[in-house]
Amino acid sequence: MNGKRMAGAIAGGLVAGLGITAMMLAGERKSGTPSELTDLERAGVRQLGVRAVPPSDRLPDATEQVVVQGSHLLLSAAAGAVYAATVDEDAGVVSSGIVFGLAFYAAMHWITGPLLGLKKPEWQADAATIGTHTMVHLVFGVATAAGAKAAANA
Repeated sequence: MNGKRMAGAIAGGLVAGLGITAMMLAGERKSGTPSELTDLERAGVRQLGVRAVPPSDRLPDATEQVVVQGSHLLLSAAAGAVYAATVDEDAGVVSSGIVFGLAFYAAMHWITGPLLGLKKPEWQADAATIGTHTMVHLVFGVATAAGAKAAANA
């Protein structure tokens, strides 16, 4: 396995994850309501019973935000590592990024989140939500693929 490619895929995933984090934080500030990431974290905390969960309409405080966004960035880095480990080095950036982004979206939103009871099944979401999630994960996949390719060729 090419270590530079792995590091690049992780970096690409982190860059895309940071972009998504910035969008989520801006959305929270603009709307005054918690982001989907905050809702997912609170659902997990409820299931684990590790601490009290704030009211669903309250924005996360700084400590909760660190947990929410830190977890999201760890997942982004892990996804980058999965990309590097599973996608052929000769694969095209756009094609492999699109396939990976869609697969990651399906795995997280259509399968894992609902199975763990962290979110409603994606098929119950409206078209705008599905479209947004699809686009965000496509960009995530291509950024991850681009990071892997750039690092491998450096």
